[in-house]
Amino acid sequence: MKKLLLIVLVALIGAKVGNAQKTLLPFDRVTSHDAMRQLYESDSVIHFSYKSLLLNKSEFDTLVNRTNDRYTSRVYKNWVSRKLFRENLAIIEQEDLYVSFDALMNFELGNDFESSSNDQVTTNTRGLLIQGNITDKVYFRTDFYETQSFFPSYVDSMIRGARVVPGQGKAKAFKTGGYDYPVVTGIVNYQASKNINIQFGQDKIFVGNGYRSLLLSDNTAPFLYLQLGLNFFENKLNYHANWASLQKLQGVNGANATGDDLFAKKQANFNYLSFKPSSKIEIGLFEGVMWERWNEQTGSQDFDPVFINPLPLLTTAIKSNDTLVSSILGFNAFVKPFVHTGFYGQLAYGVNGGGTGFQLGTKFYDAFSVEGLNFQVELNQVGQNIYGTQNNFVDYYHFNQPLGLQKAEDFTELNFLVSYRYKRVLTSLKGIIGRVNKSLTNSQLIDNYDVNIAYLFNPITNLMVNAGMRYRVDSFGTNTNWIYFGVKTNLRNLYYDF
Repeated sequence: MKKLLLIVLVALIGAKVGNAQKTLLPFDRVTSHDAMRQLYESDSVIHFSYKSLLLNKSEFDTLVNRTNDRYTSRVYKNWVSRKLFRENLAIIEQEDLYVSFDALMNFELGNDFESSSNDQVTTNTRGLLIQGNITDKVYFRTDFYETQSFFPSYVDSMIRGARVVPGQGKAKAFKTGGYDYPVVTGIVNYQASKNINIQFGQDKIFVGNGYRSLLLSDNTAPFLYLQLGLNFFENKLNYHANWASLQKLQGVNGANATGDDLFAKKQANFNYLSFKPSSKIEIGLFEGVMWERWNEQTGSQDFDPVFINPLPLLTTAIKSNDTLVSSILGFNAFVKPFVHTGFYGQLAYGVNGGGTGFQLGTKFYDAFSVEGLNFQVELNQVGQNIYGTQNNFVDYYHFNQPLGLQKAEDFTELNFLVSYRYKRVLTSLKGIIGRVNKSLTNSQLIDNYDVNIAYLFNPITNLMVNAGMRYRVDSFGTNTNWIYFGVKTNLRNLYYDF
């Protein structure tokens, strides 16, 4: 531990800081399709599996401009056209300072036509995104969303049970049957040297290359974390250590406390070590450790200094028999045999419960030599006792949602995603075919299908008008036929396909 801190200190003092401003690449589906296609074509050693990707701002601008140029050659000269189709809403640019401002929104109207009451499904989101650079050392980003929604019955049932809107935050009642929920994220990234960056904030982290992640995903609400990022050997070896504060939506003054009551805290370490010897291969080791900080019998737990340990796998080895600690270990792999084709997979192991899971998948960009056609297929299978433990104050959850997959465990799921872009028109088809509680004689079959068409105005925020249908079949419950249309910005992934 002391030797590691000494190495880091020497590096901070002696290393030269790179002269490039930084930015985070959003990993929503729209941005990812075009950005990842270009990154697949590159021979640069960029680690794809840890997201959000931290890029030089010049690299990010190049990705966006190339995407624009690929689908349209039109030049927008007047201010309104530039802001609507090409640029940030507002920019402050001075020596050693760059700040951009963008409006965020989601105004959606729809109906669940399978509902006996023909329920109207609506979302009204307003928000703001601010990001920028202070010199070449500091990058910051913050956004906030204020939303009121009415959901179809299966989502509503999940919210009533967990008291949280999927992937977003704590739900408050709004009118009759609706929910009001704010979401705030924000990070500050300090580029201490060419090989070291330090990040602090509240956001999501995703480890993997798939639509889902068995190890750590963007399925839950944002959480507070401190991150140390290291890279060595010309970026071939990357390591990210995270110290996080999570919550269980159980009030410390009562099981169902609400309002301003304090909620039960948990701590977590998320460590990911990845090796990429070339642009075609990446392998990684993951460790997720949960620490109990409160329970209803004994109250607050003493802080354990082992939590500070930044070395991967050491905490799991030391605390393997501690009932106040639980661990998830994982292996992540990615292979790119051809320019636009990648294969990926994961293995996950619950140290305390002994459960296992695996993922296998493939992605094709510009599939079958058709420009703008993307294809992905993925198989996820998770057994029992991988994310739960002896004690639910150290389960692998945040805000009452799994940190991995929404279905949590004991399921098999086959996913396929097809998308096609022609100029500014985007179309997509997604199918999620799942078998839940597969260990039981009468397992539950849940299928989700989504077809969508959109017209993209501005790729900076993915401002678009869109329309689509979500169809859900549940062998244990009612079906859902959710038709929707709206106007939105699309810079995050929200999962209603459970």
